[in-house]
Amino acid sequence: MKNSPWQRYLIFALFAITIYFPLFHHLNWEPIHNWDESLFAMRAGYMAEEGKYLPNYSYWVENGPLHRNTKPPFTTWLQALSMKIFGISEFGLRLPIALCVLGIILLFLYFSKTHLGDIKIGYCAGFVLATSAGFVKAHAARTGDQDAAMAFYMLAGAFLFYQYIEARTNRERHRWLALLTLTFIASALTKYVFGLFFLPAFVIYALYKKEFLNILKRGSTWLAALILVVAVGSWLAVIEQQQPGFIERAFFYEMIDRYSTVIENHDAPWNYYFLKMWESRFIPWLFMLPVPLTMLFVKKYKPFHDIILLMFLCAVSLLLIVAFSQTKTVHYDITAYPPMALLAGIGMYHVIKSGWALAREKMYLPLIIFFGFLYFVKPVVLEPYFKILEKTFEPRLTQSNLKYGYLFRTIKNQREPVIKFTLVHPGFDGQALFYAGLFNRKYDYDIKVSINPKQVTIGDTIMVCDKNIIQYLFERWELQSLATYDQCFLAKVLASKKPETQGE
Repeated sequence: MKNSPWQRYLIFALFAITIYFPLFHHLNWEPIHNWDESLFAMRAGYMAEEGKYLPNYSYWVENGPLHRNTKPPFTTWLQALSMKIFGISEFGLRLPIALCVLGIILLFLYFSKTHLGDIKIGYCAGFVLATSAGFVKAHAARTGDQDAAMAFYMLAGAFLFYQYIEARTNRERHRWLALLTLTFIASALTKYVFGLFFLPAFVIYALYKKEFLNILKRGSTWLAALILVVAVGSWLAVIEQQQPGFIERAFFYEMIDRYSTVIENHDAPWNYYFLKMWESRFIPWLFMLPVPLTMLFVKKYKPFHDIILLMFLCAVSLLLIVAFSQTKTVHYDITAYPPMALLAGIGMYHVIKSGWALAREKMYLPLIIFFGFLYFVKPVVLEPYFKILEKTFEPRLTQSNLKYGYLFRTIKNQREPVIKFTLVHPGFDGQALFYAGLFNRKYDYDIKVSINPKQVTIGDTIMVCDKNIIQYLFERWELQSLATYDQCFLAKVLASKKPETQGE
């Protein structure tokens, strides 16, 4: 039985409200995170502010420590455009990533309606993704890191490859191949070879469909490959000319070294990502995956077989490649969640459909209502959703040394804010640097950055969050607090506790 138009609009509206809170609500509440997000924020901010659209943002804060970021710029360009429109802010940085996640869900809806026969499968898959703890989190759907954008480009590529294999005319093949090539370029200019991690799945799927040799024989295939190489190679050549040694660092530090050795203490066993999915990142949705996998062997579900197989191959390909990387960060598995969400969504849809069919038999209706709520609605629908809301409704950074953003907000909201001070932090801290540069550029503050607390003297006004520097200062100086947030503070140095500390 088909829904009437008003029912379809109502279902869509309810679905939109449901996914809004995990994906868009309070995007700007948490300050910019340290490391990757802060580096992307400084790059995008520099592009928006200075109108220079290549990765070398020079010094975001004058004479501040600089951390070379060798990530390609495609998604950063989108973030810079957003900052041009909405301002240099947390929201401006994160909105393009949230829109990419929305793009994934719209792909689910479109593909489910046009190829799987029912848009409700897309609703189920979208709900699964929006309640996956491994995807709706920092460094993914909720911050300005670019892994969720990669997930969008790669999933779009998988759907386009499916269309390419199914095409029966050269005109259709050329159209799908052109779009597929654009997704490869977007992926490569966001995260280098990571965008090729679905490629083994594409090869196996093409072999299964008996199209692999045909693909290799087509001149359009090699033309697409040439366009990809030229696009990425041209960008690398331009950057190498501006920054000699860039290509060497990009290929070794960003790719070869990360895969073959442990970088920055990111060490974990080969099954790290599988264990994390089992522990929390894809629970309870893992329990839905046997449904579509079983459907592969049931003849009446033949229309689902190809897409189930392709999504399964994409997820397994990605996870196996990152499983054998020696460096394992918390976010290398992000791009596996959309294909798994579609698989789990297919499973969820058929479980609900089977329950609904049983409920039509009046004798089973009370049992379906009771057991359906107890064993499906509560643990599978309500609990995952409210767990995600706990993290996204009013998100708060909890790491004590990553709260510069909160302290900057406190200062800005003061009646007479202190606008000239020195931020003292050991080494590189992207969060601190981003906010110092933002306040200098946007609000005309005069903030200097120092990595050496021994340079502090009487009369200085200083901002500190690092606990070791805080202890050092308390042991040596009398301080007058001007603003605080948790352990972080802005203070004026009044006098020395130990005469010998002056000039130390």
